[in-house]
Amino acid sequence: MERSIQMYNAFSGVNSFENISLLNFFRVHTPDTEYCAIQEALDYALKNKPSFGGFVLTYSINSRIVAGVVVNKTGMQGFKSENLLVLAALHEDFKSQTTFLEELINKAVDYADGDIAIYAKPNHPALMMAKRMGFKEQFVELKFQKAALAAKVRV
Repeated sequence: MERSIQMYNAFSGVNSFENISLLNFFRVHTPDTEYCAIQEALDYALKNKPSFGGFVLTYSINSRIVAGVVVNKTGMQGFKSENLLVLAALHEDFKSQTTFLEELINKAVDYADGDIAIYAKPNHPALMMAKRMGFKEQFVELKFQKAALAAKVRV
């Protein structure tokens, strides 16, 4: 069984096949995340859009992606973490083997310059794993969605 970890960033870039593979992997294995949000996270990490950059890590077995993370740099420090882990996914066939995802998150922590924050919904299963790995809950985010307000007003 051939195992490998691949890193993609603004310097390495991705070819069209890799881009489609990454998009499809995260689309299938982060079903609560909109496709356009996945594309945007990848574009920011790879600097395909103006951004501070970031990176993507994948864990593959026999050339099949079984785990992946996307980290975006925030351009901030101190009050906000320098890096934001925006996507973390484990292939459905490997849900009982969280070590693949843990290894990628540890590599992301090692590779990133500065602190990393995780952005996830309150009941997301990855939060328990992150806490076991040493991530600490520090802030609560309240999000005001102008689009939702505009939709209510039009009714």
